[in-house]
Amino acid sequence: MIVAETADGFRFVTQPDHAALAGQFADHWGNDAFEPPEPAAAVALAAYAHDDGWWPYDRRPHLDSDGRPVDFREMPAATWVDLYDEGIDSVVDLDAYAGLVVSMHGTGLRRQRYGLSPSWPTPPGFDAFVDRQERRQARLVRALHAGEVSSPVAVDHGAHSTSEADVALLSALHETGVAPDGTASRLWRNYELLQAWDTLSLSFCTSTSPPSYGEIASVPTGADGSEVTLSVEPSDEGAFRVTPYPFDVDPLVVSVPTRHASADAFDDEGGLVRAYFDGGRETLTFALRSGAP
Repeated sequence: MIVAETADGFRFVTQPDHAALAGQFADHWGNDAFEPPEPAAAVALAAYAHDDGWWPYDRRPHLDSDGRPVDFREMPAATWVDLYDEGIDSVVDLDAYAGLVVSMHGTGLRRQRYGLSPSWPTPPGFDAFVDRQERRQARLVRALHAGEVSSPVAVDHGAHSTSEADVALLSALHETGVAPDGTASRLWRNYELLQAWDTLSLSFCTSTSPPSYGEIASVPTGADGSEVTLSVEPSDEGAFRVTPYPFDVDPLVVSVPTRHASADAFDDEGGLVRAYFDGGRETLTFALRSGAP
């Protein structure tokens, strides 16, 4: 659950709903300046489903020992690992390539996003999870490269074949924690795209006064390895200017459902759950525009 404080309480966005917002960005990614992802269907699925493991936990909000709603950044390690393991399993079962990208997303969160966030801490309690998932990644990338697994998501299953560059990329990530300079790996670009969509979605979900992140770095623009930093800034009410603009429609209108609970409406977890569901849902809508006049 993503929890943001309001003037009188707390706003909640479930992790799957946050992921669906990331998926909306994936659906419309690509124009003359930004190449769309490839394989598009599998990478969009990774965006939509990268937090599917949170469904059971996020059916209801939880309180910590101080009586405050638990935010996703405050999860106990064991609970977090269980949710991610289950979510990755479900995506791998649906689509091998999407599952590979989602597994990389999960381990990357515990390895400084493989060099994209070098200042992130590496808290204890996640080593076994990272080791288990990275071994799975090594198996998946080789099976995809050999054509031993296929995908029901894309029409062209051949588009899911990974390359030698992808195999070498994962070997380097697992050994060193960073991508090799000048890598030709399409898998790395798709991982970076998921990080961009995830961060952009969190920018609207973690604060009642978005954006939470004014800049999103290391955003790939094409197969040549070029990258840019996106800037996100408020424009008119409910509208935001994104520069450079990466989407195929202008403006791109997206939405995410939220719930709210007043701080004085609960004094225990049962009361929080009642307040959470009594409050009903509100759909927030945002319009993302280019920097063009």
